[in-house]
Amino acid sequence: HRAKLFRYEMKSKEWKERGVGDMKVLRHTATGKVRLLMRRDQVLKICCNHRITSELKLTPMAGPASSKSWTWYTSCDFADGVPKPENLAIRFKYPETAQEFKSILDKCIEETHIPEHSPAASPSTDSTSTAVPDAGSLATKFAPPPGGWICEICCIQNNTSVLKCAACYNPKPGKVTPPSQSSKGPIFQTG
Repeated sequence: HRAKLFRYEMKSKEWKERGVGDMKVLRHTATGKVRLLMRRDQVLKICCNHRITSELKLTPMAGPASSKSWTWYTSCDFADGVPKPENLAIRFKYPETAQEFKSILDKCIEETHIPEHSPAASPSTDSTSTAVPDAGSLATKFAPPPGGWICEICCIQNNTSVLKCAACYNPKPGKVTPPSQSSKGPIFQTG
């Protein structure tokens, strides 16, 4: 829904307008994580971009517009490209829209069971346990296929059946290339 976003400026002790635009609640299709995203009208610059965690608490904003305004604190807003803590407020045109926003956010917060910075969410430091990468980790996504190999020269992943690297023609480790095949690569002839 269309709204006006504010951030609290600690130095001047006042609310500064951050932008007007459509506030969106987005759910990642693979991980199920939910985030708030708002872009300013016309320039489309991001003015709110952070995950919804169980730590997020919406409170009504003080003043005459309290029925259509909410405030919250986020420890990690990425609107400026770098994560930083922010006190944010949002004001809608109608109280019904503000209540709908609150009910959607409350539903998302309930679905988030583990807080972002809790000890349960951080990896274990126990030296006896072995870390097993989950299916969504980068190590799993970029691991060589089963039986595949990584070239020691150019770090390219190759399939099991390939005896030479596809990029640099370096032989597969542990395999000796037959003398008839040159390890220098293909020879191009013109004529």
